[in-house]
Amino acid sequence: MKRMILSLLTLFLVAGFGTATARSLKVVTDEWPPYEFKAGQPGNEYVSGFATEVILSVLKNIGAEIDGRITQHPWARAERMVIDGTADLLYTATYSDQRAAITHYATESLMDSSWSFFIRKEDKGRINFNSFEDFRNKTIGVVRGYTYTPELWEFMRDAKNYEEVTNDNFNIKKLMAGRIDTTVMDYGNGLYLLQNMGLADKIVPLEKPISVTSLYAVFSKNTVEKDFVDRFSAELKKFKATEAYQEIFRKYFGG
Repeated sequence: MKRMILSLLTLFLVAGFGTATARSLKVVTDEWPPYEFKAGQPGNEYVSGFATEVILSVLKNIGAEIDGRITQHPWARAERMVIDGTADLLYTATYSDQRAAITHYATESLMDSSWSFFIRKEDKGRINFNSFEDFRNKTIGVVRGYTYTPELWEFMRDAKNYEEVTNDNFNIKKLMAGRIDTTVMDYGNGLYLLQNMGLADKIVPLEKPISVTSLYAVFSKNTVEKDFVDRFSAELKKFKATEAYQEIFRKYFGG
């Protein structure tokens, strides 16, 4: 009987220890609706959005937890936090070789998206996109720290025709004020911002996208083991095949 009691006690302690040491992650992101954005009432705000809901679902499915709350920062600062290990997970990132060398990328994307040039509606027909050379004498608004595409960055650095700000909202305001000729935004994010700012009839995307890209979660190499990232990636791939993922997608993108 003593032996049975001791065995049960040992099993209870081991189970309790396993629960107490469940993986807890400090998660950061920026403000990029509809993928991630601040919601709730003042004093009780939280981060919501398509990517946020997917991240939370996948972490829950693998038994991981959020350390406190997801916090928002300008993208360049959030990226630096993951690189130096003061944060464990960052979303939503496009792929770059430079970032991949200093972080762990999940091997499965959260979703596919596209980058597009947005212009003032009055400039339709005057500003077109067939190649980047169409913008050599135009000023392009971009967000500091965003990857976009290597080809776009190569062109802009050669042409010296870009201005950087900390978020897309600033670029929209600069575009409306005529301080820049175009701004580059994620297609879904751009439409969402313009709708909320009451400018959907003033600023429009050019029909041809710059590129179609994938959006990822990235993890700190200083604090997160590669095995954990592999578990996250496998679960994300499985989750994307479920109705639950489709419900989240329809909630933010319709269809």
